[in-house]
Amino acid sequence: MKLLCASEIAAVALLTAGACLAFQTPAKPSLPYKAIEHPEFIPASQAAYMSDRDRLIGVTDGKIAKAYPAGILAQHGLVEDQLAAGPIAVTW
Repeated sequence: MKLLCASEIAAVALLTAGACLAFQTPAKPSLPYKAIEHPEFIPASQAAYMSDRDRLIGVTDGKIAKAYPAGILAQHGLVEDQLAAGPIAVTW
C-alpha cells in the first residue's frame, strides 16, 4: 500500500471538489419579488379598479392588445407572458 504525501492529497482533494462542482446546477437567483408567470386579462370595460391617471405598459401583436398596469408591475417586478411570436418579459 502506497502512502500519499501532502501535495498528492491536496491534488486529489482539489480534483474531487472540482468534479463535484462540475455536476451541480446553478441555483436560481432569489428575487426580491414574485414574478407573474401566466397573467390573466380582463376587458378594459371591466377594469373598474383602474382610473384615467393610472399608468399602463401596452403591447400589441397584430390585432391583440395587452395592457400591464404599472402599479401591479411595481409590486411584482416582472410579468412573463406570451405573444404569437414567442415569450416576452414585461418589467417596470
